[in-house]
Amino acid sequence: MRAYIKKIQSKSEDTRKLIFLGSMILCMSFVSFIWIYSLGIRFGNPDVKVQANEDIKPFKLFGDSVSSTIKNVSASVGKINSNKDTVVKQERQIDLTPVENTNQ
Repeated sequence: MRAYIKKIQSKSEDTRKLIFLGSMILCMSFVSFIWIYSLGIRFGNPDVKVQANEDIKPFKLFGDSVSSTIKNVSASVGKINSNKDTVVKQERQIDLTPVENTNQ
């Protein structure tokens, strides 16, 4: 294997790029073929189609997430507004009295 790698390293840069491109196309074609074949097996089964239709609803998860976020934010804002009145009522004003410096 090392001899084969040395042989490729001795070739010009353009030839090495072509070899790399060809090997990447070959590997990705192989992976894509396996992936597409497995999709046919997975979604060709009628039981899987029924289960997929029940489980996957377009934007259902997104809609649930947004609605729960809105509920959480509105609950938090409601609590802040109700606490604001309580805090304002509890404030007191302290009168400041001037103190003369006697060390001068």
